[in-house]
Parts: sequence; structure tokens; C-alpha cells
Amino acid sequence: MAQISSFVVKALLVALLAAVAVSGQEMSPAPSPDVGAGFSLPVSTAVVGTSLILSLVALIRS
Repeated sequence: MAQISSFVVKALLVALLAAVAVSGQEMSPAPSPDVGAGFSLPVSTAVVGTSLILSLVALIRS
């Protein structure tokens, strides 16, 4: 029984020290995203949408 409680105490001590180490780090704000750097498709949205609709129709018919 003493071995289990000793292990629990050591585990709690390690967790506490890890939490203190993490909270001691300086928090800096995230960098701002580049303007116009959004996701763009090399093909038009209409082509992708048509492909999805045709795929769904093929799945339903089979």
C-alpha cells in the first residue's frame, strides 16, 4: 500500500512541476494571417460542385 501512495505522490509532483513549467512560459499572440492567403482551388467551384453532384447521383443509382 505504501508503494502505491508513494507512486501517486511522485506522479502528482511531476504533473505539478510540468504545469508550473508550462505556465511560466511567456504567452505571445499568434501571428496575423497574410491577406489574400486563403485556400483557392485550381479549378472553378462549379466544376467541383458538378463532380460532387454526379458522384452522388451515381452512388444513389448503383
